[in-house]
Amino acid sequence: MLTRLTKLPRALQHSLVYAAALALSKGFALIMVPIATHYLTPADYGRLDVLQTLADLLSIVIGMGLAETLFRFAGSEEDSVERRRATANIFGMALSLGALALIIGQLAASQISRLLPGEIAIIETRLILASLALVGTILVPLAWLRMQGNPWLYLLGTAGRVALQVAIAVPLLMMGFGVIGVLTGTLLSALCLSAWLIWKQLQDTGIRFEFTRFRMYSAYGGPLIFVGMAGFVLGSFDRWILADAVGTAEMAQYALAAKFGLITAVFIQPFDLWWHARRFSCLQEANGPQRCAQFASIGVVIAMFSCLIIAATGPTLVRVLTPEAYHQSIQYIPWLAALAALHNATSTLGFGAMSESNTVRPAVIDGVAAAVALVAYLILIPEYHAWGAIAATTLALSLRFIMMYRISQRTLSLPYPIRRLTLLLLLCLIALIVIPSSPLSWLNGVISLGALLSFAITSVMLGLIPLKRHSTVLQG
Repeated sequence: MLTRLTKLPRALQHSLVYAAALALSKGFALIMVPIATHYLTPADYGRLDVLQTLADLLSIVIGMGLAETLFRFAGSEEDSVERRRATANIFGMALSLGALALIIGQLAASQISRLLPGEIAIIETRLILASLALVGTILVPLAWLRMQGNPWLYLLGTAGRVALQVAIAVPLLMMGFGVIGVLTGTLLSALCLSAWLIWKQLQDTGIRFEFTRFRMYSAYGGPLIFVGMAGFVLGSFDRWILADAVGTAEMAQYALAAKFGLITAVFIQPFDLWWHARRFSCLQEANGPQRCAQFASIGVVIAMFSCLIIAATGPTLVRVLTPEAYHQSIQYIPWLAALAALHNATSTLGFGAMSESNTVRPAVIDGVAAAVALVAYLILIPEYHAWGAIAATTLALSLRFIMMYRISQRTLSLPYPIRRLTLLLLLCLIALIVIPSSPLSWLNGVISLGALLSFAITSVMLGLIPLKRHSTVLQG
């Protein structure tokens, strides 16, 4: 099997290995869904989701766009010595930020607990904050592995961490430790992965603390904090407002749907993990703009197809994996999957805005979209609950897509096949409406399969998936 894999184009090879990493990671995580919903009440599950959304927010601040900074400065550097020097300094930044986050987080844990909805215990907050301090020491080495074309080590690290997390958390849940058991598994598995990656990074590049470089890297990565915080508002903050408006038990329905909807991003990630680490160097190659536009178009098609797969399979998975008390979440899954695809398409087609020496304009765009979302959440969620959250997020993400695309094209004009992508988008929206969410039957299965096949065949007929041109498009 490995021999066959090595005969494939490199882009496809690496994407398949990244797909295996994600499949193993999410497969282990999926094991936790029926176990967690069995041992945790909806209120407990809602509290856990509040802590996870806190992690989403603070990981953005602590991570400080370090992976994107690495791709921008080390990835665009042709000299291997300078590339390693830049990486060593960015890793030094990661260690510094992690130490600072650990100290501040533990000192502020009690105050943070009081600010969170859902009556979060201080020990729960301390556990999640300790895990977050390790974000940079995990993020940068994993990004370096992707840049160096080492997907197998990436697979070992990511899948191994989740397997260890599940192995620790499941017995603790069975022993009655509840949310604390899950968070303990998260912390211990993060510690193990971080220790291995620090050792590996020391061997590859070492660590440097050239503070004059930190200033340059901060000019690029700093605004990405605001991009990430805007992403938090657009992707997670609605759950905090929902928890406050309707309680954590009802919010848990929406949170569970969001988990299944975001599996869309998991399906997209194998391609993204390869492409985002390579796009800056691809731009410098012969016919770079054309190749970048081709790869980006493939990414958008994958995003749309992924959301259709989740719309077709998500409702059945919820029915099989969770108690009936959670089945109300099914109605939200297709639309949350579509929003995940829209978010990804914006990042993919917004490459031009990320090619500048700083990231101020993406930060402004995401800030505007987040402000629109926040206002819409406050207006719509108290009245329409989860549907209000979905409507508000749709409005904000659509505005973000339009702004990001226009700014990116002004900065770096790439020949995207917009008309063909728009036609495929219309087919995707029709398929989302047609695909049934009722209990699985032969008729429902045929309808879902027909919708997926129609989309796949159309994408090939439009030339967006270049099956006949592997050697020229997918090689590299």
